[in-house]
Amino acid sequence: MYTEIWSAYASAWSAPEPQRHDLLDRHVCPDVAYRDPATEVRGRDALSTYMHSFQQGFPGHEFAIVSVESHHGRSLARWELRDHAGRPVQAGISHAVHDEQQRLADVTGFFAVPPQAAPPADR
Repeated sequence: MYTEIWSAYASAWSAPEPQRHDLLDRHVCPDVAYRDPATEVRGRDALSTYMHSFQQGFPGHEFAIVSVESHHGRSLARWELRDHAGRPVQAGISHAVHDEQQRLADVTGFFAVPPQAAPPADR
């Protein structure tokens, strides 16, 4: 069940406005809290606006859910951002708390550092 929710949510990031609103209405609670390293927003409308801004900055890109773990009304999704050719350009992890209807109520996204940009390990 959570995999379907995360997949629909991932699709919303690249969906046109009518589809995006439908996906969010079905899978995200109205007062959702969302945060990532670049922003923090509250509410479905604010999240939709942020998704639209993302689309303008990354045209043709889509999120794909790689795996989902869940327990006790919480889930962790590993994802990739893929370019227009389907090549992964960014990886990350998002954590969510779900409401009683299993919708996303609180989402926190983390962006992975590309391997070539990772700082050297302390020795």
